[in-house]
Amino acid sequence: MAVRNSVDQLLKSKAGGALPPLWFILGDEPLLAIEAQDSIRRAAFANGYTERKSFSFEGNADYSELYEALGDMSLFGEKSLIEVTFPRSTIGRNGPEAVKAMIKAADETKIVVVSLLQYDWTTEKKDWFIALKNNAKLISAEPIPRNWLPLWITERIQAVSGQALSAEAADFIAEKTEGNLLATLQEIQKLTLLCQKPEIDLNDVIDAVSDVSRFDQEALFIAFLEGDAGRVSKIIDSLEAENIQIPSFLWRLSDDVRRMILHKQGRKFSSFGIDSNHIFALKKAAGRTTLKRLELILHRLSEVDRLSKGLFVEKSDGNAWQELKAACLLLAAKKR
Repeated sequence: MAVRNSVDQLLKSKAGGALPPLWFILGDEPLLAIEAQDSIRRAAFANGYTERKSFSFEGNADYSELYEALGDMSLFGEKSLIEVTFPRSTIGRNGPEAVKAMIKAADETKIVVVSLLQYDWTTEKKDWFIALKNNAKLISAEPIPRNWLPLWITERIQAVSGQALSAEAADFIAEKTEGNLLATLQEIQKLTLLCQKPEIDLNDVIDAVSDVSRFDQEALFIAFLEGDAGRVSKIIDSLEAENIQIPSFLWRLSDDVRRMILHKQGRKFSSFGIDSNHIFALKKAAGRTTLKRLELILHRLSEVDRLSKGLFVEKSDGNAWQELKAACLLLAAKKR
């Protein structure tokens, strides 16, 4: 059921043989999409695909760099991995022809991985979508339904540590992490470190797993980047009730906003020395907003820092927590 397992199982079945040249990752569940991409990438590099080029296109984008990459012929016989992300199904009038070119170019010298994050039923009727599904290895990265989560959690713990998990314990974890797979994975990793028993039951989980519904600082960073306004508001209220000191975590929010600003100005996220999960979340967040708004958010966060230290800020009611909430909710607002 888990995407990583399905990709790895497929790659394992191809051990010693040619890798599928064309992949189609469909869905916007961050953890599953990242793990699918990472599995394909590792297999490609292990099989001599030493060049990697990544693109993201939306709307009436210029596909000229993609065509150039698809047509490149290495003088030294190097094989390449080409990754293309469509954040939404609005790929522009030139997009369908680019999809045709990717399908045609994928061969033993070029592995092409196409990721479509957000789409609806109308997209499924489009010729370019149907062509990708018919020609590529299709990998689902759709959100996992709540009733499937306990099974996913059980399988993941088995894969991570070889431990068994009771049904009650799996359901407890699913309830407390509220379907956030990144948070769920963090809790699984913590649980396997704290509990060394071959079989983990509900009491073990209650003792070891934090109640994510209380929302900690890590949850705020995730909700902030996801633009989940309701969750951001609830988490900040919870942190205030727990008397958490704002400066203890504000720097991380500010750092992420600075990274997105630098990205908008031309710098690659990969240059910041952060992991692939973090990069993926930052890319999605940056794609939803503008440079002007990010600069405003950073300014507001600096005012929050001053207020939290008891300093005066003009045109403010002096409530650092409310100002923090307002600054964070700016990232959740739709791009204009």
